Amino acid sequence: MAYFELQFKKVFKNTLTWLILSIVLICAGFILGYNALKGDQTTIRYQINQDLSKQKQSQANLPTVKNQNRNERQILKALGNENWDHAYELMIRQNNRQAAQVKIGGADLRQEIKQKNARLHALKKANLPEQNEQHPKQGWLFLFKLSEGFLPAMIIVMLCFILSNIFASKYVDHLNRAVLLPNKHNAILDIILGLLIAFSLTLFICVLIWGLCSLLFGSGSLSYPIQGVILSGSFKSTYQPLSVWLKPALVLSILVCIFIVILLLLLAQITRNQLSCLFLALFILLGGAILPFILQSTSGIGGMAKTALVQYIPMIYLLSTQVTNGNLATKFNNPQLNFAFGCIVLIVSIVILTILNFLWPWFSKQMTKLTKGN
Repeated sequence: MAYFELQFKKVFKNTLTWLILSIVLICAGFILGYNALKGDQTTIRYQINQDLSKQKQSQANLPTVKNQNRNERQILKALGNENWDHAYELMIRQNNRQAAQVKIGGADLRQEIKQKNARLHALKKANLPEQNEQHPKQGWLFLFKLSEGFLPAMIIVMLCFILSNIFASKYVDHLNRAVLLPNKHNAILDIILGLLIAFSLTLFICVLIWGLCSLLFGSGSLSYPIQGVILSGSFKSTYQPLSVWLKPALVLSILVCIFIVILLLLLAQITRNQLSCLFLALFILLGGAILPFILQSTSGIGGMAKTALVQYIPMIYLLSTQVTNGNLATKFNNPQLNFAFGCIVLIVSIVILTILNFLWPWFSKQMTKLTKGN
């Protein structure tokens, strides 16, 4: 316990820790501010108001235009009364009438209307107010959208800086000072320490971001429907409550944190230098996550062959939210890039790295003996 207490004090008294946390929170604050300025420009209410304004300016008196105006005012009234399911039902009926008027050759428009109605049916079932999903402001949805790219990248950088400092600082002139401690020091203590720090800091950041959004704009609902892809058999688009996508993403995120901690501990043992450990960790983690996208963008016709094995790269699962909602599988046209396979890859990787962490001191001693013998 004394060792853990000492290391935790070292982390939280370090200016670097608070500097990195501040940068992450400031960046998240800028994104939230930008989303707030964007307002609700993609919502049904905004679009209907725009349509009514344009029709008023054009002064069109056609019967179809008058009927549409009447329907849109009814939708606005239902939205104003917070009668969400009725508003969505009116919108679905209006879309169906529009689809029925589409002539031959309007397959693309009918497909677009079908997609809109699928979203409206999901919102109607949830009976919740629509949110701007491209620029969210409310707590749960904002955190979910951040976790699709920005938040994992920031957390990786943060953990690499902090954990490389903790794990590699015990080496002076490539000698491990921890062996001089009165209590026996081993890799298990470092792994537990790293996990406690990683989980504490990640939870701290997520709670602060969620709390700030909830305080300013409300927390939103975990039942809010989000579009994703079902990977069983074929790629099928579906709308599921936010909680359905978040739960498996949380499991993958926990495994990813464990993977990062054990990888950094191994790199610290190999390099025995803070800067070398830091840059190597950033290169492996961020580079491994970006590599499949680079292969896809530069491979041209042979892109499918080059990205057919991306599911075996542990770093791709750093984007846990995009894995669980099927976005990455759709992008790479690879149904194996899913939650279940991600758990297997990460667990196997964690086991291998853990074994290497325990074997490395022995292997290092053997290498030293061979070097001296020569």
